[in-house]
Amino acid sequence: MKTKVTITEIAEKAGVSTATVSRILNQKGLVKPSTQKKVLQAMEELQYDTALLSASVSCRLILVFIPDFANPFYAKIIDGIQQAAHENNFEIFLVQVKEIYSNYTYFSNLVSNGNFSGVIWLCTVPPIELLTTIDRICPTVMCCEYPENYDTTYVSIDDVSAAYKAVNYLISTGCSRIGMINCSSKYKYARHRKQGFMDALQDAGLEYHPEWIINIPYIDYTLAYSSILQLLSSSERPDAFFTCSDVFAAAAISAAHSFGIKVPDELSVIGFDNVETSRITSPTITTISQPAFHMGQHACAMLIEKILSGRNMPNRHLLLDTEFIIRESTKTFM
Repeated sequence: MKTKVTITEIAEKAGVSTATVSRILNQKGLVKPSTQKKVLQAMEELQYDTALLSASVSCRLILVFIPDFANPFYAKIIDGIQQAAHENNFEIFLVQVKEIYSNYTYFSNLVSNGNFSGVIWLCTVPPIELLTTIDRICPTVMCCEYPENYDTTYVSIDDVSAAYKAVNYLISTGCSRIGMINCSSKYKYARHRKQGFMDALQDAGLEYHPEWIINIPYIDYTLAYSSILQLLSSSERPDAFFTCSDVFAAAAISAAHSFGIKVPDELSVIGFDNVETSRITSPTITTISQPAFHMGQHACAMLIEKILSGRNMPNRHLLLDTEFIIRESTKTFM
């Protein structure tokens, strides 16, 4: 009997959504009899083994590992995860993860003892041994972060090209002494955004100043503000900052105000994420908008598909588009 059939294949054959197939398989929610008939017929034609379903969705609870509840960017991702989960009659359980990756027993016990259906990983990329251990217990999907040295299912963005676009815009407005406020290099997004920053400087023939690169351990306004104050007090300072977070961009603007430096006339600032902070600062922040809600939504949908298919799915990689939003913290084209 054919067992490697996914709900996506059933949905495509029946001409309905995966959510509709899920409701019929789980006997939750109202579905028209005619629609139910089409789905059941598609299942029969594809030889779908419904025994796989009862074994894989008994608990209907998804574990979400999140690095920091204080970072506003993750709120929209959680909203997206929650919507996709609720549409398919799953619930989510959030756990904030600190730097305890070396404690494999903690993670494996948490996942197995919690009887979770699947895991969404928003934190820094774990060692392959840890992710493999978790994946043996239940399906796993990574969101935002993803490994560069091994394969797994993930949803993210192209941080390199997004950062390149932002820095190239600063250059096009006449900025030539550009610094960067970045997060820890343990994050994939921080490494990739720095790469885009470096590529843009190199392609424009601009000098790279390592002393103008600030690395903050995590997204924290106070830490960023004090570090930027120190940099702006030096005799040689940048005329622009590309930052990896709107929180850091807001800190840069406040630090500039403390020295009487006008933004954007004397210092241009670009953020990243397009969280609420970027729209309420003065001036408002030019930023890269990530589709955070849709990232969470897609990650959860892909995980549920893995759960319902009995793991018989190849790894998938989805990179969503970003949008560059020009506001008041940067100059216009020269």
